Amino acid sequence: MGHNRDLGYVKAFGKHLKRLRLAKSLSQEELSYKCVIPTSQIGRFERGERSPTLNTIRILAEGLGEEPSKLLEFKYKVKRDL
Repeated sequence: MGHNRDLGYVKAFGKHLKRLRLAKSLSQEELSYKCVIPTSQIGRFERGERSPTLNTIRILAEGLGEEPSKLLEFKYKVKRDL
């Protein structure tokens, strides 16, 4: 089984992260400060250029005042192999 990175999923995660951040009225800079993650990295996550590790998802969730599972609650149609 080969490594399969679904870029659509990564982009969907990024859009969801941005929605959550804006719902909290936080700028990228403010979230960056709360999480001790570079602002440029927050931008990469939101644009779907990078996917965060599980530990980074936990840190982002804490910065947003949410449970980590909330960051993974977004709509995305999973591709199924037949």
